[in-house]
Amino acid sequence: MNLKQLRERLKRGFFLDNLYEMVRLCRSLALDTDNPTPFFVMQHIFFDIAMRWEDKPLTVEDAKFVELEMTKPLDNLISGIESNLPGEQTLNLLNKVISGYLFLFP
Repeated sequence: MNLKQLRERLKRGFFLDNLYEMVRLCRSLALDTDNPTPFFVMQHIFFDIAMRWEDKPLTVEDAKFVELEMTKPLDNLISGIESNLPGEQTLNLLNKVISGYLFLFP
């Protein structure tokens, strides 16, 4: 299942090839569900991070900080999707992902 693959990729970390693979997986998941919003948002977050890092490589410390700050909210969102949480709870998890992203990339 693609959701399992996305979780596995997330655990591998934030490096360019993996970020682009997560973009591809999120796109596929968004096209294969009645609720594409979380996958659409994750797709764009992964893509934006990859594009930023492709243009201007970060230090290992900066990259690890972004990975550390984003992985838990993203993993929680994936868990919520897997658990079929009600819409409001999924939205709360999605808001945490977006807030973390906006904090890191103002």
